[in-house]
Amino acid sequence: MKTHPSLRIYQVLLFLLACVPCAIPYRYPPNPVFPSELAAYGFCALIIMAAATLPSNSRRTGPPLASWPWLALAGVLAIQIVVMPVIYWSERTIPMSYMIGAALTVWSLSLARDEHGLGPLAVALAWGLLIGALFNTGLSIPQIIHVQQSGSGLVFGNIGQKNMYGHYLAWGLAAAAWLGATRRLQGWAFWVLAIWLSLSMAWCGSRSIFMYAGAWAVFGTILYVTARGDNRRFAVLLAGSAVLIIAMQFVAPLINHLAQSALHATNEVPTGLDRLDSNGARRLVEWQKALIAFRENPILGVGWGAYGAQSVRLQVIPEFAKVVEPVLFTHCHNSLLNLMAETGIVGAFVVVVPILLAFLGIWRRRHDPVAMFGTALVLVSILHSLVEYPLWYFHFFGPFSLMLFLMYDGTPGRGLSSMQTRIGGLFAGVVTLGLGIAGLVYYLQVYPIIDSTSKVKENERRIKILEGMRKNPFLDYFAEYGLSNFVVANRSDMGWKLGIVAQLDRLHPYPGQLSDEAIMRALMGDQQMAHQRMREAVYSFPDSLGYYRHEIERFPNEPAVKALLVDVEAGEKMYGKQPYNPDDEGDDD
Repeated sequence: MKTHPSLRIYQVLLFLLACVPCAIPYRYPPNPVFPSELAAYGFCALIIMAAATLPSNSRRTGPPLASWPWLALAGVLAIQIVVMPVIYWSERTIPMSYMIGAALTVWSLSLARDEHGLGPLAVALAWGLLIGALFNTGLSIPQIIHVQQSGSGLVFGNIGQKNMYGHYLAWGLAAAAWLGATRRLQGWAFWVLAIWLSLSMAWCGSRSIFMYAGAWAVFGTILYVTARGDNRRFAVLLAGSAVLIIAMQFVAPLINHLAQSALHATNEVPTGLDRLDSNGARRLVEWQKALIAFRENPILGVGWGAYGAQSVRLQVIPEFAKVVEPVLFTHCHNSLLNLMAETGIVGAFVVVVPILLAFLGIWRRRHDPVAMFGTALVLVSILHSLVEYPLWYFHFFGPFSLMLFLMYDGTPGRGLSSMQTRIGGLFAGVVTLGLGIAGLVYYLQVYPIIDSTSKVKENERRIKILEGMRKNPFLDYFAEYGLSNFVVANRSDMGWKLGIVAQLDRLHPYPGQLSDEAIMRALMGDQQMAHQRMREAVYSFPDSLGYYRHEIERFPNEPAVKALLVDVEAGEKMYGKQPYNPDDEGDDD
């Protein structure tokens, strides 16, 4: 029987979605991972459009259950727009675009499932994850050598963060196990690849991989006892992968020693086991802050993307202030708690309940190989989300939404006709792709002008362009973030400057913007807010204490500004004096 061209189109796009975005190394401000997100969003747009290539049939189909959490969450953000102040429109328009894009992609995949079955679609996704993981591990080899030779640096492939890298490698390892279990990858090849991927996971130094190993060991054991055929083989390979993940924590140091001898190096590449005793107290602090923010705003939360300001506001509490990690926590590092803090019980309910229902349905689908593959992948993302926020990035969220559909592919029996879904898919895909293209154009416009230069005329040009972007609903935050890099706290143009940094401090307060606002508030006579902002800066970013002191000492004839030294001196007493580096203005941008 001849294969319909639409199947090949879906397979190619799923393969590319799984491997290309995480292979992109291009990282520039204002959003270093936006190229990867944009690539994933573009492939999702093409998957949505692919619905138009499906053959006509008599079925009527609505959005599958796996689409509804993201449609509902987009609806919660729409409610927030109506009932809450909108600090920046881009903090609504971009995430809503991602959520709706993911929901429509899942819907398109459900249409392809109806026509071709999930098996061949899952195979394409699995090969994409495996090839993408192997590509990243190849790129990690020079990083490993660099760490051994210099004693500094991280191992993260092209993904930019070791825990995200470990997450992606776990997806690749689960894909290898499933391909091996379904005899699309020979047994010897699976074990060779599994050993290499597990070893690479050890070298990345992520501690989250221990959770994946534990979950897979339990899941594999239960699956082995209750299933048969391909799923029983998958259970064996998945449990074997879990054992390899742990074993390689002990093997990696031995290989390190051999490599050190060959390279005449003396530095270790730390494994997750080496980092088990690393300080994780700041995560516990952020979780407590998220619960406080949730209790204060239980229905709809503080607003999407606004947790960073809550984190800084609450850091002045003494028991929190003593736990130091000098970075802005724009996320509390627990996706459930962050969801509760930013969207309240309503937002958490519409996401968590469908995912729980999907997990409750696993038992009934334990003989379905695709569902078990999806479960292994989803477990990785859910567990990582309990200690970080991988799904806040579309190159992880987009594939995850499809994995959740593999795990639970329930679809309502009534909905749009075949013709309506094909035309609707084409239209929705074109709109989605258009948004992606617009995002690329905006990004190319913003990133070259985001920072100030030593040339006055060039700075004036950049400011003029950024000013014109402030009213763009997809760019307003990034434009004002860029403008803040041109702000110098003084009495000149104080209204304009304060309007920029004060707005930013309501959402993502960085040390430079906080100190600028504190100084200008003091110059205006708003001493209470000035001290509040300076205290927030001191206790949230104590490594910038030298910078704060330097900025305040620029105003020897302004008593109100000099009074802010009280807050800085309190920080110096708690944390010790910090040096001031004039090449680092403390913005932590």
